[in-house]
Amino acid sequence: MKTNLRLHLLWPLLAAGTALAAEPGWKLTLDENFDGQELDPKIWNIETGKRRDATNSTQAVDLKEGRLVITTFTDDKGVTHCGFVTTRKKFFVTQGRAVARCRFHVEPGTQVAFWAQSPTYGKTGDPAKAAQDGVEIDIMETTGLMKGAYQYALHWGSYKPATHKTSSHKFTEVVGAEWHDYGVEWDDTGYRFTRDGQVVATDVKCPGSKSPEFLLLTSESNIKSWNGARPKEGYGAKDKSRNVFEIDWVKAWERVTAAR
Repeated sequence: MKTNLRLHLLWPLLAAGTALAAEPGWKLTLDENFDGQELDPKIWNIETGKRRDATNSTQAVDLKEGRLVITTFTDDKGVTHCGFVTTRKKFFVTQGRAVARCRFHVEPGTQVAFWAQSPTYGKTGDPAKAAQDGVEIDIMETTGLMKGAYQYALHWGSYKPATHKTSSHKFTEVVGAEWHDYGVEWDDTGYRFTRDGQVVATDVKCPGSKSPEFLLLTSESNIKSWNGARPKEGYGAKDKSRNVFEIDWVKAWERVTAAR
């Protein structure tokens, strides 16, 4: 699938954090630089409670020097704490573009991701109706087993084996220790995944979601699963853990219909 040349040439501006506010056809809808003392409650949630073999906890989430820092750690009671930051019920992107500047160091048994999800995902359970139901869009997803590499993944239909469809691609470059911009742009024709402003993959297998999608920045942990095996002693106290996901900024755009 060919990428529009004009948009392709503009992607390096995104890598520099330029808003494209004046570019015809696009409207900047989120420009989050994490500069405050706490997350903006009008946009962000820190979700809490048990998930997988860990607990989503506010203790795992910090703002430090203009960065969102999610630290996956294990307390002295043996409970592993993860961070689950979302825009659920507060902010959505509909057939647009989302980009986050991130770096990470992930230990086995943990996965971190910048992703988008529809509140109506799996509503019909019919993969053919995924455009209306919505799609799980894993823009940047990595585990301790990937050792600094990452993948994109798309999930649609439902999470039941009989009706679950997926498409993914692993990028083998070891990039986690460095700051990079990870993004996706999608429409009816499919998905275009970017790194540092350059299109690195396209996916036309999955229907282009027409559903509003909320954004997520998360860590999750299992004792043993596809993301590896958690060390028996856990990840150590928060100030000792090296299991860290950092986000410098998040931006989103939506297309603007030209006036006739």
